[in-house]
Amino acid sequence: MRGGGFRPGSPESFWGALGEVWLSPGRFFRELDPGGGFVRPAIFVSLVLYLNIVLEAALTAVWNMEFQYSLLYAPLLGLVVAVVLGPLLVAGLSVLVLVVLDGGISGRRFGMMFRAFGYVAGIGIIAWIPFGPFLAIPYGAVVATVAVKETLLVGWGKAAAAALIPLGAVLLIMLLLTGAGETYDILRSPAGG
Repeated sequence: MRGGGFRPGSPESFWGALGEVWLSPGRFFRELDPGGGFVRPAIFVSLVLYLNIVLEAALTAVWNMEFQYSLLYAPLLGLVVAVVLGPLLVAGLSVLVLVVLDGGISGRRFGMMFRAFGYVAGIGIIAWIPFGPFLAIPYGAVVATVAVKETLLVGWGKAAAAALIPLGAVLLIMLLLTGAGETYDILRSPAGG
């Protein structure tokens, strides 16, 4: 929050941020402290990714009725993957947005976008649920647009272009790497059922 700092129960706590990003993203990103640092959003995106990995592994085990020792490794391996991959993905999207908007990267604006996209990742909390990505992707695009608009103080057109071009590129790459049928299967049922 601008000027308010971090307090337990503030919108930057995990559950507070998750609720605000889902239910009132405009207010959340408007009040997000632009100089708040990288740590909280990096932890937030890592936790969202970690929960998705662990819950997807558990759902797959239940779905397929296969309770193996590999299920015990999912939390440990998932933690390593989430801590490394989550912030890197957010940083990459932040760079792409700034390149689309400004044609380059500035340190201050990168920090603001990293913070915003770190919290936009909260929309992905439902990605482990079958058909969840079909809701998370369009709503995530809307929330990402709101985040760019409110964080960088640009108009709706620029915000939409800056948020949707990188998201479209990611979806196109996914489509090209896996094919249309496989992409649909991944989005329909992450648990592999």
